[in-house]
Amino acid sequence: MFKPILLFLLLTSCYYTSAYTQQKDNIDKALVVNWFQDQQYEQAATYLQSRVNPANTSDLALLGYAYYQWGKWPETVHTYQQILQLDSQHISAHQYLAAIYIQQENPGSAIPHYQKLIGLRPQQASYYRQLSFAYFAARKQDSGFACLQKAYALNPSDAKVVARLAEEWMDQQRYAAADSVLQPYLATDSLQTSVIIPAIKNAFYRKDYTQAIALGQRLIRLKVISATAYTYVAAACYYNRQYQECIYVNDFLTIQRLNSEATMYYAAMACTALKNYTRSNELLQLCIDLSKSKSLDDYYTAMGANYENVGSYKKATACLDTAYYLFHSPLRQYSIARIYDQYLRDPAAAKRYYRRYLLLAERKEEDPAVSKYVQRRLGEMEKRK
Repeated sequence: MFKPILLFLLLTSCYYTSAYTQQKDNIDKALVVNWFQDQQYEQAATYLQSRVNPANTSDLALLGYAYYQWGKWPETVHTYQQILQLDSQHISAHQYLAAIYIQQENPGSAIPHYQKLIGLRPQQASYYRQLSFAYFAARKQDSGFACLQKAYALNPSDAKVVARLAEEWMDQQRYAAADSVLQPYLATDSLQTSVIIPAIKNAFYRKDYTQAIALGQRLIRLKVISATAYTYVAAACYYNRQYQECIYVNDFLTIQRLNSEATMYYAAMACTALKNYTRSNELLQLCIDLSKSKSLDDYYTAMGANYENVGSYKKATACLDTAYYLFHSPLRQYSIARIYDQYLRDPAAAKRYYRRYLLLAERKEEDPAVSKYVQRRLGEMEKRK
């Protein structure tokens, strides 16, 4: 979590900051350093336990670090709390305690330590970032957003801050504001994937599909895997009528062994647009096999439309009937009636489904225009008896 330089400063400070260590030093610092470098933290902690001076913050800091890296968090917390009793402004004690509380999903306990760090070093951008994330984890959105903006003002080149700030702006539907932090960053670092991904999402929301596709192609070249990002890219390709590119996005994910239900659906729709109904139905069937959500209604309906386009009307009605069975949308009854009416020339079946639609539509307040058409069509069919 912390850079090696922090460990170096921690260790070197142990030689010089304590009058106690100048008079009597029971700790072989070189031996401790070797254990740390070899990641033998248990040996280091065991060695330090009987040798630290409980009144010496530098000794305690060594022991606290050994406990932390060993994964002994209760002992770590106790040791760093000892340090703060001796020195309430001890930087690393506040840092490690805050880090432990965050990892324990206890942001409320981490917040006072980050606040103390900011008070000690008010120009340190990373402390504002850490405090903002702690606030967000504690569901204190306004405080988190304010700290995030301060972190960005102090260091606009922090990718984590840029990405999170853009997401917050997008949640507020302020897409221009999100762009104002994303684009300057990408102008200086075009390969930072943690910023590219929210930039794709924001471009899609702004309906700048060309930009979303270009950023998605960059991710593909980098071989970055993000199902969420590629969903927006596939959708952008489809809405921009770049159907082959849409199919390619799904193929890329398939090669990477990431079957994304959403990208498959857009690829299926792209195949439909290219009149490749067989491939579209294959993809839709995969969507159905993967799906456990209400998206099944869309998938079965789209497959039914494909079968209708190739004249397989019985298969089309079967798909629509399945969609209705799963989610009870009255419009599926209407679509079945229309196929029986227009293509299968079965007026008895058509009237049966039209009537079912009207009965269900009245309860669910369906599209009045469709209901009006159905009523008129039923009237015409009754007159022909």
